[in-house]
Amino acid sequence: MNDIHPDAALRAMLEDRPRLRLILRDRDYGMPCPENRWQVKAAIDALLKPALEGMVLDVDILEDEDDVLVIGVVDLDSALPRLRDLLERLRVPAGAILLLDGREENLAPELPARDERVRHAIDHGIQQVTAECVACSPHDRQSGTLTIQYDGNWLAYSLKNAWSNNIASISEHLKALCEELAVLMWKNGDRWREAVLRYEGTRFTLKFDYDEPLHPIGRPSGSDTASSAEPASDSGADPGTAKRWWKVW
Repeated sequence: MNDIHPDAALRAMLEDRPRLRLILRDRDYGMPCPENRWQVKAAIDALLKPALEGMVLDVDILEDEDDVLVIGVVDLDSALPRLRDLLERLRVPAGAILLLDGREENLAPELPARDERVRHAIDHGIQQVTAECVACSPHDRQSGTLTIQYDGNWLAYSLKNAWSNNIASISEHLKALCEELAVLMWKNGDRWREAVLRYEGTRFTLKFDYDEPLHPIGRPSGSDTASSAEPASDSGADPGTAKRWWKVW
């Protein structure tokens, strides 16, 4: 009876096989992605090890804080397409590079570039915010105005409709979507102070203002932080909870 551990057997099989270096870059710019290299390592191992096709042999962090995973594969031709598909499904940070035995050629060039991925994420986030505005509004309020204010630390929001006496309740999901959108855009250099979304059903216009808001939502004068926002004076307004930015996702 052979009691050798499967990992040891696989490592022996990979002794003279190709080595891939997966370099994860641009890890922290507000995009939803695996939290760290260990999640990526576990996903690759789960993909390759059951069929004894390969595994992550080593994990390291370079001096410039890039994450590097050294992957051994039994059959490069069969493993590469599956690895490319996995990296896309994991939504790894844009800029990921997959190299063979230290060569310069990127074996995963079809992964979206950072700017493209950020742009798509922002567009998708705006559509989600608009849909959630409608979803959490009374039946007679399928149009309205969502205002988001953000300064990198303080985030507040209000939802109103001047033509309805019914008050919309900002859902927890809408609050989370507002925060995700603000953080994503700020982390990528678009540091607006106020965003005003006017919507009617799925149609919307969105305007960004980069100056200090003239009418801060629920923020006491000179305050750096607060646990909640005071009710706004606009008819039908429902300010969200103003909060410090403690985490991204």
